[in-house]
Amino acid sequence: MAFSLTAAAADGKMLADRHADRGVKCESCHTQMPPKAPANEACATCHGGYAQLAKRTAKKDINPHDSHVEDPSCSQCHSGHKKPRLLCDQCHEFTDIKVP
Repeated sequence: MAFSLTAAAADGKMLADRHADRGVKCESCHTQMPPKAPANEACATCHGGYAQLAKRTAKKDINPHDSHVEDPSCSQCHSGHKKPRLLCDQCHEFTDIKVP
């Protein structure tokens, strides 16, 4: 997941729609009923663990996956059905980071 303005982030689709476009079914991530935000482990199934994500985004000016916040939940930034938000922006102002 890149944190510059990628085609995936620029298309205006919600994360759930982009997953559906790739054939990922709702129940692949939402294992609880009623559905709740998926646990990090569900995200890691396809995207790798947090350490792997930190390596993938290591060359960014600001690496959101190498955070001083302990154990952030993926859903604190990434939302399937709402506009994404950057957890870092609760304290910082990173205007150049786009969250898919």
